[in-house]
Amino acid sequence: MKTGSMKEVFLSNAKDTFLFDCRVIGIDAETIDAYSAALASFIRFTGNILVKDLTPEHVRVYIDNLSDGPSEGDEHTRAVIGHYALIHEWIRWLYAQKFLTKRSNDHVEPPRLLTRRFAVRRAGPMQYST
Repeated sequence: MKTGSMKEVFLSNAKDTFLFDCRVIGIDAETIDAYSAALASFIRFTGNILVKDLTPEHVRVYIDNLSDGPSEGDEHTRAVIGHYALIHEWIRWLYAQKFLTKRSNDHVEPPRLLTRRFAVRRAGPMQYST
């Protein structure tokens, strides 16, 4: 759903639009609730900034902080990987909707615990800017 330029919209509004689109395409309520919680956590961490002000550094610091959290083990690892994957997909959605349009040479690597514990097959690093 394209509702106009998201450059002047806060992350929380972009999250709500993304979740609406997820509902429209038939994603189940439990998954949408998980998406909502993960994106809300990211937005609380970064602050409810404008979409145009989102940078790779916001994602990098959030994922590093989440990775270094108080929990360890497979459940914690899966949670960090899930947050990284969802944020990556959300940003791809923002580009697909043309809410973000400019890219930078900066990129965000997958969580280091992901690359240490699993053989990661990636299409490339996440790159974006506003």
